[in-house]
Amino acid sequence: MQISTLFRPPRTACLAGAALAAALLTGCALPPAGTPPAAAAAVTGSATAPLITAPPTSVGTWYDLGHVMAPWLGGDAPVPVSGPNAPTRVAGLRREDGHWLAIVVAQVAPAGSAPCPAPTSLHVVGGSADGAGCLRLRRDADFDRWLQQQHSVLYQWLDQRDLTSRPRAWISDRVPGGAGGAIETHALVDPSLIEPTTRTNIDFLEGGQPGLQWARQFAAATRGAHGALQVPPFPFAPQLAPPAPPPPVVVAPPPTRATQVLPERPQPPRRDRE
Repeated sequence: MQISTLFRPPRTACLAGAALAAALLTGCALPPAGTPPAAAAAVTGSATAPLITAPPTSVGTWYDLGHVMAPWLGGDAPVPVSGPNAPTRVAGLRREDGHWLAIVVAQVAPAGSAPCPAPTSLHVVGGSADGAGCLRLRRDADFDRWLQQQHSVLYQWLDQRDLTSRPRAWISDRVPGGAGGAIETHALVDPSLIEPTTRTNIDFLEGGQPGLQWARQFAAATRGAHGALQVPPFPFAPQLAPPAPPPPVVVAPPPTRATQVLPERPQPPRRDRE
């Protein structure tokens, strides 16, 4: 799917420009497509984060939010990059009213490895082929200020770019290292996209299963992100139906030629009935 391009400058960049009237008129405006945010350095060189692709959906529009150099955003494991030197790509699913339904972030550490975080209750079993892996999931990321405290860099980085919408679940996976270095992905997702509406006790007990399945698919996409991260479709986001086939072409029948049939000549009366 082709993701639309939309860049948002960080709010700190707009506030810093308030002291200069001329800069204020241009610095806080939405930059044109293809221009990275003012406070984020564009990625240069051969190291790049994987391109983020996503299937189309009827609940919103996917936007490419930039490919920049940023600090390592994950806060629950060793950081393989010092300073804002991690190639980072961001994409978001936004509703027509401006609400962000999903934010997906992909980061790479080209020259290093990044071990998995220590296992906690947030680790998802079956997140990788060997059963261990680095897949973590938090169904309510902002409850009790969890995201702000555990992933403060990620929280502030998104908040400065007005990419914060609540409620949101947090899903993250990390590939410790390989030929292309380490990669870590984050997905901040509106729970309505991965959890059904519960009406019975059975619904409540089984309500988390679609989210777990989506998280495992997201982890598989992270492990297979060789140049592109393919975001799996959300289980409760209706997909766009394929376009209807064009109506058949109606061809007028060929013109017909009418032939007049003359009535038969009346028979002369029979002699025996005269």
